[in-house]
Amino acid sequence: MIKLFGIRHHGPGSARRLVQAFDELKPEMVLIQGPADASDLLPHLADPCMVPPVALFGYPLDEPWRSFFWPFASFSPEYQAACWAVRHSAALKLIDIPAGWTFAKNPETPDQIRLDSVRLDPLGALAQAAGYADGESFWRDVIEEDPFPGPVFAAVAAAISSFREGAPPQTGEEATREAYMRLEIAEAATKCSGPIAVVCGAWYLPALAAKMPPAADRALLTIPAKKMESVLAWTPWSLDPLIIKGRYFARVPAPAWHAHLWVTPPEAVATTWLSRIAAALHEEGHLVSTAALSEALRQGELRAELRGRPRPGFEELREAAIACLCQGKEQLWSSIASKLLCGDAVGAIPDHVPTVPLRENLKDLEEFL
Repeated sequence: MIKLFGIRHHGPGSARRLVQAFDELKPEMVLIQGPADASDLLPHLADPCMVPPVALFGYPLDEPWRSFFWPFASFSPEYQAACWAVRHSAALKLIDIPAGWTFAKNPETPDQIRLDSVRLDPLGALAQAAGYADGESFWRDVIEEDPFPGPVFAAVAAAISSFREGAPPQTGEEATREAYMRLEIAEAATKCSGPIAVVCGAWYLPALAAKMPPAADRALLTIPAKKMESVLAWTPWSLDPLIIKGRYFARVPAPAWHAHLWVTPPEAVATTWLSRIAAALHEEGHLVSTAALSEALRQGELRAELRGRPRPGFEELREAAIACLCQGKEQLWSSIASKLLCGDAVGAIPDHVPTVPLRENLKDLEEFL
């Protein structure tokens, strides 16, 4: 049995539900969207000395300036899927086109390729249909901040399938990636008699579920004439690059909020987040009274009730904080938002795990000195 799970990269709601689904399915093999030639590195994520956020770092051996990062935070569904597989002795593999292929076929870096290829906004279209202002608020409300369990993955699959039915077919790099992943899934099915879990970006669900003849998929693979030798290793990371800015394509607006959702019981999310906002204001020299905190919580809960939400989420708490803790001043919120929404956590890589050559050289220099 092959079970597809469409996730949001770096989504704590997706990650939590994915772990629950794995506990029920008990897959014997876990396939994750990511560069296939880095599969041997994936089990390192479960090393007890590996501290996320970390990133898989890749570049062509002779052209290191063409580097790319695949980040993993503790609240990333892919990270949780890999750790679950290692804990339960399930086979584990990455199934997207190898980084060496991508570097050989394209003069751009992988993130530039993917940004150019994703011309549509499926979440935005779904959000509009559901009456939301944008795709981010839609996904956050329905998936990330909803504390109640439900058939989320089936609903996501149905929604994306409906959207892609009316969209132009994938071509070029995206069609190649989908064909490669289908072939990897088909090959895995011949090697595993038990349940197989496939974790991929929600957009790819309909394509990976399609029944395509292997010959047709192989015909779509444009294998480079000469593969480039790639360097792939782990490197420490931080949450700041995950925020919506810069080059990284799978971005989120408030990674520290996502981390907060992952580690905090649902009933304590609002109070502890408001306390963090108050602490950030205090560091900037602004006093926040207990009465103001209580009023912010009340206003957040009222906003959630008016919007039909079970508990206040990011937007409700942001609005309440501006009104009650920032005296209604948007600029005061802006003065703390960057640090608050990114945090200052930095990951760590164990000494025995492969890392980038520069880090190895620095470590050798430290030992020499």
